[in-house]
Formats: sequence, structure tokens, C-alpha cells
Amino acid sequence: MIIFTKHALDRMMQRAITKDEVIHVLTNSKEKMKDILGHSIAQLDSNGIILRIFFVEREQDIIVITAYKTSKEKYRTK
Repeated sequence: MIIFTKHALDRMMQRAITKDEVIHVLTNSKEKMKDILGHSIAQLDSNGIILRIFFVEREQDIIVITAYKTSKEKYRTK
């Protein structure tokens, strides 16, 4: 099950990101990485915009922490 924290839902609303977009990234991202706090990151590049999803996995659940869109080159995977 995918669970969205209140913080994630608030940020998604502010940033015009839908739950469907987040689920699409989580299910279709070919590369997952970790940040310095140990959170997992999934991302997809679509038309020059990268949607990044920060989440943790707990047993059978994925808990979405936050999501944002960026065009920064440093986040592009090779």
C-alpha cells in the first residue's frame, strides 16, 4: 500500500503534483537511490522535468515523504 504523509500531501498540492503522478514514478522508476538520511528516492524525467519522490519502505507499505519537480541537471541519471 502507498501511504502519503500529511507533509507529502501538502507539498503535492502546493506543487500541483497528483497522487497518480507519484504512483507512476514509484512503479516505473528504473533507478532508486538513497539520500543522506536513508530515505529512498525514485525519479523520472519527462520532457525535461524530473519528478522526484522521497519515501521510506515499512514492511509492505511505501510511505511518501515529499515530492517535487525540478529541471536541475545534477539530478539527471546517465
